[in-house]
Amino acid sequence: MGREPKPMDIGDLPELLRVVEEVRKTQVPRVLRRNKEDLAILMPAGHITRSRPKRVKTKVDREAFRSAFGAWKDIVDADALKRDLASARGSRRPPVEL
Repeated sequence: MGREPKPMDIGDLPELLRVVEEVRKTQVPRVLRRNKEDLAILMPAGHITRSRPKRVKTKVDREAFRSAFGAWKDIVDADALKRDLASARGSRRPPVEL
């Protein structure tokens, strides 16, 4: 859903305008239905989220990412960390032997 919503003038639709004003005042979204079928969701305008354009990765970004490889090598015992995480999660699965 990366498209902007299309505007619609509702000045001449008093019943819809009443519902819109209620949603704006209460800041509570409403589901619009017909015959037990959900057709649309009416939300306050402040709730519209706009997707940000993706940031292009630069050479500096890639170098910073690569420099992090092995940063925990002498700080954390990886096998002990995995065992601790598994026991904290309450995993009932047997360990994988490679």
